[in-house]
Amino acid sequence: MRLAVENLTLVGTTRSVDFSPGMNAITGGMSGGKTAAVSCLRALLGGKVDVVPELEGRTVGGTVRIGDRKFRIIRRLVTTPTAKVEIAEIGSQNAWRLPVSQLEPGYDLTFRDWLLDQLGLPRVRVPKAPTKDTSDLTPVSISDYLMYCLLRQQEIDTSVFGTPDNYSKNIKRKYVFEILYGLYSPKSAELREQLRKVISQLNALTVDADTLERILAETPFASRAQLEMEQTDTVSRLERVRASSRTLSASSTDPRTVQLRQSVAQADAQLSAIDERVQAETASLESLTNLRDQLVAQSRRLTRALIAERLLNDFEFHSCPRCGAAVPERGDDDTCRLCLQEPPRKPSPSTLAAEQDRVIEQVAETERLIERSEERLKQLGQARIHQAEIRRKAGEQLDQAASSFLTDYADTIRSQAANEARLEEHLAGIEDALKLHLRLADQTERVARLERQRDQVTSEIEKTRHSDPAVAARLVRLDEAFEAVLREFDVPRFDNSAASYIDRKTYLPVVDGRPFNKLQSQGVSVLVNVAHVLAHQMVSLEDSDSLLPNILIIDGVGSNVGHEGVDLERLRNVYRTLYQATLDHPDELQIIVTDNDPPPIDGVHIALQLSDTERFVPATQEDELADPESP
Repeated sequence: MRLAVENLTLVGTTRSVDFSPGMNAITGGMSGGKTAAVSCLRALLGGKVDVVPELEGRTVGGTVRIGDRKFRIIRRLVTTPTAKVEIAEIGSQNAWRLPVSQLEPGYDLTFRDWLLDQLGLPRVRVPKAPTKDTSDLTPVSISDYLMYCLLRQQEIDTSVFGTPDNYSKNIKRKYVFEILYGLYSPKSAELREQLRKVISQLNALTVDADTLERILAETPFASRAQLEMEQTDTVSRLERVRASSRTLSASSTDPRTVQLRQSVAQADAQLSAIDERVQAETASLESLTNLRDQLVAQSRRLTRALIAERLLNDFEFHSCPRCGAAVPERGDDDTCRLCLQEPPRKPSPSTLAAEQDRVIEQVAETERLIERSEERLKQLGQARIHQAEIRRKAGEQLDQAASSFLTDYADTIRSQAANEARLEEHLAGIEDALKLHLRLADQTERVARLERQRDQVTSEIEKTRHSDPAVAARLVRLDEAFEAVLREFDVPRFDNSAASYIDRKTYLPVVDGRPFNKLQSQGVSVLVNVAHVLAHQMVSLEDSDSLLPNILIIDGVGSNVGHEGVDLERLRNVYRTLYQATLDHPDELQIIVTDNDPPPIDGVHIALQLSDTERFVPATQEDELADPESP
């Protein structure tokens, strides 16, 4: 993916640097600030903030081209992971304000993840410790990818891609190599995560199974076969004991006891029947008593009616009961002289008398029924007392007979009950132990399944690493490019040794059989390191599927390389090769180098010239007021 920096600005100062699409150089003395400029470039491209004290807290801005799009990026040079980065796309209305590397509420994307998305780089998580399959995962960030695009001055002659004694960073370097060259594909990442989960489960189950096996081994229940035999034997013995108890109960039943139990049952039935009859008779007596009271009340009302008929039947008004005036003769024999209405018809005295006689007879008959009911209740009470006495005597006799039976068979009953309890307890212990054995067997089966799954996933991972012929061809092309660049640089070679290549295990350069850390000359180490990083770019530019960002920043390209005779010619070769690479790919590759001296060849764009007085970090107006003698 094409990546280029067109402008770098130190906000709040007059410092602004414009870079060309091809090869650029920043030159100046040791204290001019070349490394500070590289640090600002790294921060602009999402790297960690590692700047000189003069830059801490300042703000850097720049114009960055990604593919065919341009963005203006402004970032404060602070180490706070949630510090905001402002991004605006030039020529459109797209704009973002994102935290650098750590999400917080209200944000679903970080600046570094945004850069990964824009560059088409995959967001993957890799184990912190590759040799430990259950290791925690860590994300591969834009800083990790930039290791293959930037050589820092303090490490250019001692390590490859800035990894001296940094185990964690070296792990990331190797994973980035695998991602860039297709050895660590998304499918491979998914398989590795699956493998990690399988191994975690396998380890947990193995520990649990070992614990169960150790627990069982320290008990009398270690043998499952013996437990199954004991279970069968115990069940058989328990059934025999229970059968013996049932036989004892049946064979030792006394006929007299049976007869007494029947007598007690009959007495209880008789008492229940008497109680039911008493309850029914009591309800009948209550109903008769209520009827008698109603009839007596009716007789009294009839008596009052007869008396009123005799006393008030011929009463007539001759004077007005209201005003006392005489009532004149009026009406006839069938109407009332007072109201001139026909009086209502009333029963005759004979009829009332006959009704009263009938009611009196009913009262007498009801009283006779009440007497008979009270007599039956009395008889039932006596019968119940008699039957209760029979029940009491039969119960006493049954208790005496049962006590005698228990005394005769107490030892046998107790012995059989104790034996049955012991057998039941022993059987429960055997069943619990067998459950542990079943659990152990299940875990052993699960362990075996997980082991097969682990081997299968491991095999699939290996297949993904070597199944794509394009990956193998890409690695061969990297070896060829590395060897070609070394020859163009005219790097000192070692006689009678194999050609140079990239080690397939460490992914580090090997020069004529010597690994990078065995190179004795610092100057040779610088040349090899530059050749190495340029070889990656050359392979990427020739492969449309490559993910490597096509930008190369080299801080101190002439470090430890002599500036006289053959050494100077080698330095020119380095510049010529880098410059020619930008000419061969004018719109695809941007190279930015820093050096103390101007480029030893023509054509390189001098983006910035620094000196002891013209430093990268110019004094602000406040600095000049605080230090009047500053230049």
